[in-house]
Amino acid sequence: MHHIFVIEDDLKLANLIQKFLLKQKFTVDVFNTVQEYCDHNTTFTPSLIICDVMLPDGNGFSLIDNLKKNHDCPIIFLTALDSVQSQIKGLELGANDYLVKPIRPELLLAKVRNIINQQGQNQQSQSLYIDARKRDAIFLKTPLGLNDNEFEIISFLAKSSPKAVTREVLFKHVIGREYDGLDRAVDLKISRLRKKLKTLFADKESSLDIKSVRGKGYSLDITEP
Repeated sequence: MHHIFVIEDDLKLANLIQKFLLKQKFTVDVFNTVQEYCDHNTTFTPSLIICDVMLPDGNGFSLIDNLKKNHDCPIIFLTALDSVQSQIKGLELGANDYLVKPIRPELLLAKVRNIINQQGQNQQSQSLYIDARKRDAIFLKTPLGLNDNEFEIISFLAKSSPKAVTREVLFKHVIGREYDGLDRAVDLKISRLRKKLKTLFADKESSLDIKSVRGKGYSLDITEP
């Protein structure tokens, strides 16, 4: 499940984008001002951010450094600023794309999917390759045969590696709701996934595992010869 942040002050447009992306099986958080984004307490980690440039209390060009600092994900500028100079500036600041309003929803969706797929294809180590298009992972040239939840766990941990991911964040990303402190759904899914990984690589020198980091959560554990 890919999560998207939309930072857009046009309430009608933001609502249309959110409804359209929700229909395409994305989850979406909308922020109408820079302050709303800065004050947010969502535990979802975005797979992509769509950001306006002209905001009532700030500027997307100024905000991008903060976005890149807080989130390791692609950024798309979606704005009415259509000058060549603005487009060049946005791309030079590190945006993955610069789209000029108005834009057809189908084109925006194609851009979003393409950038997320490219990002997924780049999430790999020497041994682990995340295939975002097939929603599977390959380790030591062996497809892992993951279901949807297992793919979300592996890809999210790979994206965060080597940092550990807290149970709360992983729970909300995979299960889709806030962690209540008692539900062990994620722990059960990780337990089953670990058994699958151990079976797949039981007779190999290299291994892929998910380890528990006390007080911090879960992280990928890759052993290579």
